[in-house]
Amino acid sequence: MSGSATSAANFLGVSQPAVSRLLQDLERQLRIKLFQRTGGRLVPTGDAMILYREVERSFVGLTRIERVAADLRERRGGALRVAALPALAVGFLPEFAADFMIQRPTVDIALHGMNSPFVLDWVINGQCDLGVVGHNFQHAGINFEMLPPVAAVAVLPSRHPLADKEVIAPEDFEGQDFISVAAPSLIGYKFDLLMEEHKVRPRIRAETPLTMIACGMVAAGFGCAVVDPFTAKRYSGTSLVVRPFRPTTTFQWAIITAALAPDSMIVAEFIAAFRQTFASYRVEDSPRPTGP
Repeated sequence: MSGSATSAANFLGVSQPAVSRLLQDLERQLRIKLFQRTGGRLVPTGDAMILYREVERSFVGLTRIERVAADLRERRGGALRVAALPALAVGFLPEFAADFMIQRPTVDIALHGMNSPFVLDWVINGQCDLGVVGHNFQHAGINFEMLPPVAAVAVLPSRHPLADKEVIAPEDFEGQDFISVAAPSLIGYKFDLLMEEHKVRPRIRAETPLTMIACGMVAAGFGCAVVDPFTAKRYSGTSLVVRPFRPTTTFQWAIITAALAPDSMIVAEFIAAFRQTFASYRVEDSPRPTGP
């Protein structure tokens, strides 16, 4: 970094002969030529640069460990890696995480949005501290905590004939252009069973595994869909309206953590706060009609 033994000595607060002796001892111990001596300067060899990058990585890691340990010791914060299914990762989770971090200025958070099987894999493999999934996975490698169920809602273009209704029923979708939420989401399966039970046949014109795509198409003026209230809230406005859907069809999600990794204080705080905020979307709270 400094380019010479004299500059290095000044930087380290030792004598120049001490630096020269340390370099000679290191080269002899490693049996690697680390520097070319040229005109009173030390020019690192290719082997020295490779070794330097490894040493630098180690020092950065040690600094990170010291900082995290201090945060834990003083309960100043920490780092969280969270993965969630896209329905939550687009709107609800970022808003919640922002509020969580505002109240904890030293907490760092990494957020990832992905389908439930990938969330499960990342939590099991230690790539994330916790995850939110849409399936009742049975796996020995995770702890599984169900969240309160949330009611699905109907989303419609603002000028759609059904937008005048306060509550949408299965019969209202008869013959209507419809966007289906396909696998791996369970809501599509529940909706299909409900349509069969009521002998209703909507016109399935498009399908997608992501409720945000369904809402995007509805907001563009095409079709109807039944989605989760989190995504619907993000898209509600002048071009898309949200209506309660009856009979109630629920989304059932859960928080997962690795079974072999005990939760840190910050993870426990995050889960407790997340559960409390999430509960505001419980089934009993029927969403009020939004839009024109």
